[in-house]
Amino acid sequence: MEWFDLPLFPLHTVLFPRQTLALHVFERRYRTMIEWCLMQRVPFGVTLIQSGDEVGDEAVPHRVGTTAWIQEVTQFADGRMSVKVIGRQRFRVLYSAYDGPCLTARVQPLYDVEEPFREIEALVARVRAQFHHYNAARRPQNQTSWHIPRDPARLTWLVAGTLELDIMERQRLLASGRASERLLILSSWLEQALHQTSRSEPGGGRCG
Repeated sequence: MEWFDLPLFPLHTVLFPRQTLALHVFERRYRTMIEWCLMQRVPFGVTLIQSGDEVGDEAVPHRVGTTAWIQEVTQFADGRMSVKVIGRQRFRVLYSAYDGPCLTARVQPLYDVEEPFREIEALVARVRAQFHHYNAARRPQNQTSWHIPRDPARLTWLVAGTLELDIMERQRLLASGRASERLLILSSWLEQALHQTSRSEPGGGRCG
C-alpha cells in the first residue's frame, strides 16, 4: 500500500488540487512546520477541521485533505508569516497523532476511479458550457482570457474552486473518488447559479 508521512495544518477551509490559498501563520508550531517544510522541500497537508479550533486546541481533521506546496513566504519582524500555497495531491488519513507540537499523519494518496472519457464526454461538455455562461455573467470583460479545461478532474477542481459552495459541500467534492460524480454535483450548482443570475437581470422573471 502506497503511503507517506505528512505534517497537517487543520483549517476551517477546503483546499482543492490546483487551487491557491493564502495563509496568515502566527502560531509558533505552524511557523516551525513551515520552516521545516521549506528546509526539507516537502509539502504539508491541509485538512478541514471536523471538531476543535484552528488556534490552540488539538483539532480533529476530516480524513480527506490535500497536499499544500509552498510557493511564497513573507516573514515579518515579529515572526508572523504570510504564506501562499498551491494544492496538489489529495490524500486519505490512515491515522494521525500529536507526537510533537503539530499534528502529523500517515496518509494514502487518493486517486479517481478510471472512467472512459467517452462515457462522461457529454457531461464534461455540459459543465464546460455552464461554467462559460456563469463566468460570462459574472465577468463579461474577461471572457476572452478564460481557459476551461477538457480534462474531467481538472475541470471539477477549477469549477469547485470558483463557486461559493458550502464548506461541507466542498469537503464532499474533495472526498469523491469519481470525476463524474463531482461533475453532476457541479452541474446542478451551476444550473442554480445561472437561474438566479437570469432572475436578477433587468426584466428577468417577468411574465408577459
